[in-house]
Amino acid sequence: MDENRRSDIVKAWENFSAYYQKTTHISTHDVHYGPLAYGENRLNLMGDVNGKKTLEIGCGGGQNTIALARWGAQSFGVDPTGAQIEYARSLAEKCSVNATFEVAPAETLPFQDKYFDIAFSSFAFDYVADMEKAFAEAYRVLKKGGIFIFCGSHPYFIAVGFYLAEDPEEPEIRDYLSWPEVTTWTWGSKETPIQMWSYNRTLSHIVNALLEKGFTLQRMVEQGIEDVANMSEEEKKEIPYLCTWEEKEYPVQRKIPSTLILKVRKS
Repeated sequence: MDENRRSDIVKAWENFSAYYQKTTHISTHDVHYGPLAYGENRLNLMGDVNGKKTLEIGCGGGQNTIALARWGAQSFGVDPTGAQIEYARSLAEKCSVNATFEVAPAETLPFQDKYFDIAFSSFAFDYVADMEKAFAEAYRVLKKGGIFIFCGSHPYFIAVGFYLAEDPEEPEIRDYLSWPEVTTWTWGSKETPIQMWSYNRTLSHIVNALLEKGFTLQRMVEQGIEDVANMSEEEKKEIPYLCTWEEKEYPVQRKIPSTLILKVRKS
């Protein structure tokens, strides 16, 4: 079942890639940690990446990977979706940036052991079927003392946020204590909706899986979104991921965290 679902998710992203890149504005000059929020320039989770080998797991259109290359990193990105990798390679060429992109899932990284100084993922693990195997792969390809930064949907927001925003598809609070679970939903325009699947995991499930693989927790960040609606155009330039937002969700995301970021180190 997981293999079939993994294939369905990849196909969904193949179909959704062009629409997604067209309707979002993601900077290639900063690493984003989710929509409508500050990125690496503000959070400084990676530190100086100049001369380091970095890997983005689930790189999508490659914007984060390109940003790291601009900062002097030997930058790699992988994604299971061919359309996204094709877009990433084209974007890197357009930006005159040397970055390497490969089609590969998070659970099977095509790199040798102890190769990277930094690995990170921004909102890709929501779609990763075997989180434990993917964490083990991140651990394997990192050098001793290497950093892994996990960034994804905050479990608390998934459990209650959409319900509080009165989403018609969320008539009640999700059963958080019964997770992990797989959920299906639609994304895209009304004319071309795409069925998507994602994986909901509790905070303890995520953290314990990282610790069991041998990582040491360094820092935890819980982010809501910034008050983009009241920002000037100049202020918005500091937000690396801009997109439209649901009117009902916006005030909820301003009050409770929608993004979870964990910085861990390979012991």
